[in-house]
Amino acid sequence: MDHTRTSKNESEHKNVAFYNEIANEYDTILYHDKANEIIRRRVKEKLLDVVKHGIVLDFGGGTGLDLEWLIANKYQVIFCELSPGMRQIAIERVKNMLNAANILFLQNDKADFTQWSSSLPFAIQLDAILSNFAAINCIGGIELLFANLARSIKPGGHFIALVLQYGYKKGSWWKFKEAIKKLLDDKPLVLKVQFKDQLQTVYLYTESEIKKASSPYFNIVSQEKLYEFTLVHLERHA
Repeated sequence: MDHTRTSKNESEHKNVAFYNEIANEYDTILYHDKANEIIRRRVKEKLLDVVKHGIVLDFGGGTGLDLEWLIANKYQVIFCELSPGMRQIAIERVKNMLNAANILFLQNDKADFTQWSSSLPFAIQLDAILSNFAAINCIGGIELLFANLARSIKPGGHFIALVLQYGYKKGSWWKFKEAIKKLLDDKPLVLKVQFKDQLQTVYLYTESEIKKASSPYFNIVSQEKLYEFTLVHLERHA
């Protein structure tokens, strides 16, 4: 048995439970920090700048905070959120919006990217993938993530991802110790975040880890620091 993969699966199931618990309070918590509005606006600007039209996968779309501007700019959207509680809020958010029919909500197992190796849950190739506010940091195996997302996107397609920076909100001594630990075990740093009775696992990847995992499929176009995040722009190999 692959105990490492089993442990990651358990953590990811717990992350879904965490987001189900936090769903009704997520937007309020997120915008308690005014910097997050600036960050989300910059992510929007980035995608609008590099992808003028087409089909966008909103990967880890949460409560659908990006859907309004995606619809307003006439993208066709495939919405992928594994937490049913978060996804339902996103569905309600756009129910009465003009052009909401341009959104396909992936339900249940179809929203689980780990199941996409044999068959994708949609029959069209994407022009772009948007992964906002650290959705990637909830995943304990980004090699499979990049492999399966690469199957879904056109050559030359764009992947815009906002990821937490390595060493997020920790002091220099902690970062030094963990950097030494990483040299020994070559695993991502892990943080635990608690909300009520639920515990979330957050995986912090270095820029080199993201590059290594994505490089068989994507080129890194740019990396931009935004507060405690990095805005990463990848392009699918032709």
